[in-house]
Amino acid sequence: MKKTIFLALLSTIGICEATDVADEEKLLHEKVADKLQKEGIDCPLSFRGTFNFTSLFMNQEKKNTDDSSICALESDIFLKYLNKCAQYNYGFEIGVKANSGIIKQGSPIVRTAYAFVESEKIGTLKVGFSPTVADSMTISGGSVLVGYGGAASRNLSIFYNESAGSFVDLCFLFDDNKAAKIAFMSQKFSGFSFGISFTPDSRSSNPFKTLHPKPRNKEINEEKANFPGMRSAYSKSIITGGVAYEFGDPNEFNGKISLCGWMGKGETSVIGVKVNNISAYSIGILLGYKDFKLALGYADNGKSLRSKRYATADIDAFNENKSYTFNDPEVGLKPGADAGTMYSIGASYAVNSKLTISAGYFRSAVKFSSSEKSTASVITFAGEYVFDKRGSVYAEYDKIKSDSCARAQAYGKACGISSTGKNSGNIFMVGVKINI
Repeated sequence: MKKTIFLALLSTIGICEATDVADEEKLLHEKVADKLQKEGIDCPLSFRGTFNFTSLFMNQEKKNTDDSSICALESDIFLKYLNKCAQYNYGFEIGVKANSGIIKQGSPIVRTAYAFVESEKIGTLKVGFSPTVADSMTISGGSVLVGYGGAASRNLSIFYNESAGSFVDLCFLFDDNKAAKIAFMSQKFSGFSFGISFTPDSRSSNPFKTLHPKPRNKEINEEKANFPGMRSAYSKSIITGGVAYEFGDPNEFNGKISLCGWMGKGETSVIGVKVNNISAYSIGILLGYKDFKLALGYADNGKSLRSKRYATADIDAFNENKSYTFNDPEVGLKPGADAGTMYSIGASYAVNSKLTISAGYFRSAVKFSSSEKSTASVITFAGEYVFDKRGSVYAEYDKIKSDSCARAQAYGKACGISSTGKNSGNIFMVGVKINI
């Protein structure tokens, strides 16, 4: 009896050789579902997940760590409960992310936890901790990149020694993805789809709060990692929305255009300091023709959550020997400061059914005054070979450059974080993705 159960388990997870090739290529969660169905068990629970093992080598002109190579295992596991009532589906989903080698101690992080009701004719309503609609609908150059994803991975700045906010996210930089919210995403009607989400308070994310990680377990305090004037800043009554239009033949010429926006009330817990309200948008387009894809994106964060308190003194040059503090007026912003803009372009080509190559360019700029800004750029080349739906291998190269103004460097020093002017680096990585 024990032997029979053991062999059944091995067969379920695909360790034993399958007699059917089609069954052999099924994912683990598909095999489990098939096994339950054969046993006559109607189970509303299902799971899915991805493991990504990455080996990375980094060199750069100005270093903040002796590490030159990093190995990391990242995993995303989702558990879903699904049931039906009339023409509606309902249930909940919980997603857990775990990182080993990048995030200190590899602690699992609950990234999504929401209940949902969906209709094939209307759309999906989510209540709980989920990404904003605008974040989900944003198109950027990273939308077509393979491999690790370049700037679209949102992790490159973890490895790279940059100073005080040169990098801007691919959509709205200060999105409230980890906060509790209500979100609705419509079905597609004549090519159009839309969505809207509402977040009462961006601070309602305690179960998901994490620090900004650095290699070798060096972490930056969350407040110190924020831009000047954003220390302890948060947002309330945030509304995000998006509209998209798809057209064309999936096998010939096709495309998708999206426009997304964020708005909300800017607040801060620092007495006597006021910040700007949230007002940001992104626009992107994705074009495809047979095996070729091209994506372009632009995001503007406006003055969102930037302090309204300006400095009274200029900083002509950063003095490493000088002591800077948060209360030092030289560290404050000047008129003309903003929360950053970003644009990106990406292209990919499917050489065959297995191999895809891609390239991308990302650039962001953050103004600290009308004449002072910090910039960052990333050039990405990547290739990915897919064995089947169970997994793939990839290789990627990223060339990163940043140029931080004197005011940004002064702020970095005041925060106790890395302060560099011009810096450049190269990231080489290979990885394996496994779907379960």
